[in-house]
Amino acid sequence: MSHLGKTQLLFRAANPTRHRSSGAGGHNTVAVSLVAALIVLASAWGNAEAAKTAPKVVILEFHGMKQGILDENLEDLPHFQELIKGPNDEHAYVYIPRVLTTVPAASQPAVSSMYTGVYPQRTGVVSTIWFDRTTTKVRTLISYWQQRINRILAANGVKTLFDYVGDAGKHALTVMLMLTNGADWSVKSGGFFWGNASVSGFVRNGRWFPDSSYVDDRTISGFLRGHVTAYKKSLRGIRKYHHLVPDVMAVQLLGIDLFSHFPPRDLQKREASMDWIQRHYARSVLDPLVGRVIRDLKKACCYEDTLFLLVSEHGFTRIKKHIADDTLDHSLAGHFKLPGVTTSRQSAEAVIMPGACTKEIYLKNRRSRRWMDPPRLFADVKPAVDLLLANPDVQTCMNTLVIRQYPGERWEAVTEDDQWWVFDWKTYQASPGDDFSFFRALRPLGALAQRFELGEYVVRGLRRQYTRQTAPDIKLINKKGYYFERDFDKYGHHGSYYPDDCFVSFWVAGPALSRIIPGRHILDRTASTLDLVSIVTGLLGVPEPGGLDGDNPLADLHGGPTGFRKAAPGYLHGKGFH
Repeated sequence: MSHLGKTQLLFRAANPTRHRSSGAGGHNTVAVSLVAALIVLASAWGNAEAAKTAPKVVILEFHGMKQGILDENLEDLPHFQELIKGPNDEHAYVYIPRVLTTVPAASQPAVSSMYTGVYPQRTGVVSTIWFDRTTTKVRTLISYWQQRINRILAANGVKTLFDYVGDAGKHALTVMLMLTNGADWSVKSGGFFWGNASVSGFVRNGRWFPDSSYVDDRTISGFLRGHVTAYKKSLRGIRKYHHLVPDVMAVQLLGIDLFSHFPPRDLQKREASMDWIQRHYARSVLDPLVGRVIRDLKKACCYEDTLFLLVSEHGFTRIKKHIADDTLDHSLAGHFKLPGVTTSRQSAEAVIMPGACTKEIYLKNRRSRRWMDPPRLFADVKPAVDLLLANPDVQTCMNTLVIRQYPGERWEAVTEDDQWWVFDWKTYQASPGDDFSFFRALRPLGALAQRFELGEYVVRGLRRQYTRQTAPDIKLINKKGYYFERDFDKYGHHGSYYPDDCFVSFWVAGPALSRIIPGRHILDRTASTLDLVSIVTGLLGVPEPGGLDGDNPLADLHGGPTGFRKAAPGYLHGKGFH
């Protein structure tokens, strides 16, 4: 029965003489007072019951954690084990072992898509850094106030998970996320935070690079108890001043990403594998921090009402070979005007974006001199490709390259009916190298399936990443383990088109999960980080937003275990720490 219905029944029971004469005014006054008190008590009781039973969702995003780091080593991670399985091995959980990041070779764009449920093409956050043809400006996502992602999403009318939570009358807290639209409270880092982290990194590791353990420790402290200026935004401050626990709490932990880029020198000397490095960090840093989260939520008397999503946004790969970051610049500089001291981007003929496993080249139509005009296929694009292939370093690192199509805009006797071609550069190199040979080397985008294990995923990502004004004309994709870099001391990287970087794992666990999904389940099919919004809204009972690119794989568990299998007893024993 609704609260309104309960109130009406209480009112009728307490005031049966409401239609009698006014002669009993004193009795009516007492009755009305009694009714008012009962209404307040009923409302308070209803709110208390709702607060007691409504689950709270904590999203712990371990930025850069590889697939399998938790499940294969759970016996060495006692606090993770308690969170997932329970202190007496009684908790329900859902394990999704194969989760693809939104698009290959993305970091913040994939984070933006994860918390909005739509591809970068729709969010407008198409890359970590890109060239805008309409303004001839280079767009980045880093700013002092960390509002650029929020402004891009707002300009494109894209809602976030936190917007949907707010629309349902619930509250959200974010910690360390740059994407905060819709959140009631946001704890962010600043220059002082990163300055201290870098000093700590220099003292501990002899490198002016943020200390990963410091970053994660301060992040958890900011979440649970706040810093000097962020106390009111922390969980403790929100409980003190607002007398509630947020319904969704999203915490981004960047430490394992930082640690994997530059592990301690002793691990590098031992040539430790990326799996070993991340297991070490999970055991020595992340597991104790998860223990702190459990203890603080228990003190706040909300742990039993909480469920957790343990997620990651991308994986990691040990660098096999460093390629100088300016390799492509040297290839094109003699024949294309590049931006520099004396050349603006407006007057340049080519703009090359920084990249790790990929490089993106934007070409101007050198006849019309306009950036929004498609570059001529044989007069602008082919010369650039020829220059790239003439560089032996490019041939060493490159797996393939794709060339942008402009359906209905460019007429050069070549059919353009997709967004990209795959360029068969090895066949082209063995040819005379004329226009006809170039034309014959253009392959349909589906040919990528022959070059990548995740061919269909790569094709879909390329088609759903860019807009017309942000798409490059040439995108070079490296071999596995080959990364463009300025710092050749960097040990690990991400952003490639290969499984180690593209696959992550998701866990849904915690004491409150059994109220919604009893038992233990493993999803057999591949899911996506795009599914996060649908998963969380489904767990909260919030109406699923329409028009999302992701879906809710857990929805099957409400109507039957379609696509899932029960976890066998003792499934998560782990493989130990080796």
